[in-house]
Amino acid sequence: MADASHAPESWRDQVTLPNLITLARIAAIVVFGVLLVGEIDGWAITVLAVAGASDFLDGYLARRLGQTSELGRILDPAADRILTVVVVLGLAWRDIIPWWLVVLLLARDVIMGGALLWWRHRGSTTPQVTMLGKSATFALYVFLPLAYLAYERWDGIHAFAVWSAAAAATLYWGSAVQYLAQLRRTRSSARNSA
Repeated sequence: MADASHAPESWRDQVTLPNLITLARIAAIVVFGVLLVGEIDGWAITVLAVAGASDFLDGYLARRLGQTSELGRILDPAADRILTVVVVLGLAWRDIIPWWLVVLLLARDVIMGGALLWWRHRGSTTPQVTMLGKSATFALYVFLPLAYLAYERWDGIHAFAVWSAAAAATLYWGSAVQYLAQLRRTRSSARNSA
């Protein structure tokens, strides 16, 4: 008889409040992108703030309610990456942030995406979100919108926000190193146990 603790999760186990909030965040990202491109800035920044807050709400509820799931471990970082891509491309397209910052942020996501696909193909599990990764994401959620708000209003605050986002991008790269180390350890453990 199979161990119930290792039984695969059914689709009903995956339909949790935290996962529904994450799906709503992905929908909000699409709305934000449309508003940003349409230069409807007041609503765009409001939707972005809601999307950013939901990132921390879904994780908190998942832990508090004991509703962590494999789908959640995939959806949550995917939503973070989608939001990062939409925000940085949209802000750069509007000349609010420089393109070198876009390259710095998106290069990390491309490398991590490739590494995750390769490791999953080899049977490794999705890495756990780290505090450094969450901190870097939080900092980006603060400084990129601040650059957006300050653009063509407060030059000093805008410059501060852009350089702070660049510092957050350094933490973002540091979290990638942590994730890759997790994947490597998981793979090594699987080989040793086999």
